[in-house]
Amino acid sequence: MKCKDAEKRLLRSFDGELEGATKTELDSHLEACPDCREKQSEYNVLLQNLKIEDAEPLPYFWGRLETKLRERERVEPWTIWARWSRRAVPVALALILLFIGGLAFFSPGEEDLSQSEALLLRNDNPLAETKTFFEETRLENKNMMIIFAADEKVPARR
Repeated sequence: MKCKDAEKRLLRSFDGELEGATKTELDSHLEACPDCREKQSEYNVLLQNLKIEDAEPLPYFWGRLETKLRERERVEPWTIWARWSRRAVPVALALILLFIGGLAFFSPGEEDLSQSEALLLRNDNPLAETKTFFEETRLENKNMMIIFAADEKVPARR
């Protein structure tokens, strides 16, 4: 048995997890190896120091603990804001998204406006198109503009 394996088994023996054959192998290795015997004695000292039979808290421990707990329970303004914001921010975002979705879904479509309504409501200049006609110097181009302007279909109204 190697020393590394013996050390692992030695730690298990302190927990009482070794069985017959492995325990006898460990014992025979400990008889032959002085380094492992020294480790065993060090581990025994550590275990003895760790075993505390009657551990009691220091005097006034419970009183000091209770005061610290009460201090933590005291409500501070920033903790209220932090708790409130954790809930309010997602709710506000959800309401904004709902509002934007409602606007997109229920927004009225663009209506067809007559020429006079378009001029009045969109604040268009009615003479903007005629300006190019009057500035044109060639007679052929003027005639073509008149022909194409007359070809436009205007929605009939009753």
